[in-house]
Amino acid sequence: MASGNSHCITLHGIPKDLESAIALAQKQDDRTRKEFEKLAVLTYSNNRAVINSKKGKDEGIDGIAYFNGDQGKQEKIIFQVKSGKVQSKDIRDLLGTMTLENASIAIFITLENPTKDMIATAKKAGIYQNKYFTQTYDKIQIVTVKDIIENQERLNIRLGLEVLKSAEKIIETKATQIQLNL
Repeated sequence: MASGNSHCITLHGIPKDLESAIALAQKQDDRTRKEFEKLAVLTYSNNRAVINSKKGKDEGIDGIAYFNGDQGKQEKIIFQVKSGKVQSKDIRDLLGTMTLENASIAIFITLENPTKDMIATAKKAGIYQNKYFTQTYDKIQIVTVKDIIENQERLNIRLGLEVLKSAEKIIETKATQIQLNL
């Protein structure tokens, strides 16, 4: 038996190269494609986003993360992953989804390079500012799978869970200091 040139892709984290990512994303099997979306969101968010596990239509949301807003309330970041052809219409749709979901920021992860129109449409959504952030962020951010794999790009927004964990550490430290003073 002659063995062909078929690639065997194992799902232990994001594929290490773009070729494997493309092969994974283009599988006809829905479950495998969903796995690709999951890997893209989790890798980009450093495993800090929650995967949308709704069966069937996910309504354009593949993942969600939360951060602390100005009013002391949790604000939402939504993630959408596209493995096929992308166009500025996808960004307009994402803007609509942001509005419906009351999300402050949306991350569009794409296998293909975004078009100039897509980038312009995303920029038109404006910027997000928050007194807890040292910088401003585009409300709609476009990230390519290539950026994630080859350039190790990651989400650099401090999420609610991290804020909570650092607050717990401070409380723990203070509790230890109090015990030492007794």
